[in-house]
Amino acid sequence: MELQVLKVLLVRFLEGDQLKEEEGEQLLAGLEQLIERNELHLLVGIKYCIEEEKVLSEYDLKEVYWEVHMFYGHHEDDHDHHDETATPVWQDFIYKWGWLHALLTGLVAALAYMLIRRYGL
Repeated sequence: MELQVLKVLLVRFLEGDQLKEEEGEQLLAGLEQLIERNELHLLVGIKYCIEEEKVLSEYDLKEVYWEVHMFYGHHEDDHDHHDETATPVWQDFIYKWGWLHALLTGLVAALAYMLIRRYGL
């Protein structure tokens, strides 16, 4: 992607202009290409205006990258944390550690049986 186009998209994003999905994906792809080539510094110093004129710092640029990534990136590994079919945590715990519970229950039962037989409790 051409650097000038990337700058225009970045300024539009910074100024709160709603980008189309394809423009956002282009912005994300361009930022990732610059990161891969270690050329992200080319975008530092871009001027944009929200309420007053601001200059993009390196720190702000990293934050902007993550905002663009979260908004326009495709997250295949995301899971809906409010899924009604999800297993509750306590059931998941019992499933994973059920063998330990069964083993401990068996040991306690064997110990109780031996105490009853030996001491007639």
